[in-house]
Amino acid sequence: MTYDLVSGEVVITATEFKAKCLDLLDRVNSGAVTKVHITKRGKAAAVLVAPEAAAKEPWDPHSMFGSMKGSLTIDPSIDLAKPIYEQVFGTTVEADMGLDDPDCDLRMGLREE
Repeated sequence: MTYDLVSGEVVITATEFKAKCLDLLDRVNSGAVTKVHITKRGKAAAVLVAPEAAAKEPWDPHSMFGSMKGSLTIDPSIDLAKPIYEQVFGTTVEADMGLDDPDCDLRMGLREE
């Protein structure tokens, strides 16, 4: 049996595990040992962990979708069917950029003088 002091993990053969099973179960449940790797003929056969550690699932990136549902409030005076820029700023984007001027060359964005 090899015991890693840093990670708290144990690597043990199946034969040795049979002899020390109850002691290892108590040590895993108490938290003294985090994992027990059981090998058979030099290959990994099983891993023993505490129940709460086994239930912990890795982070799922898709779990964030919908997490802010209901947290956004839209001002009731804004009509989403109409351009929002005009409702908020009272003008059009084109007017702010000077593109609604008939003397404006749309290809170059320059005014003719």
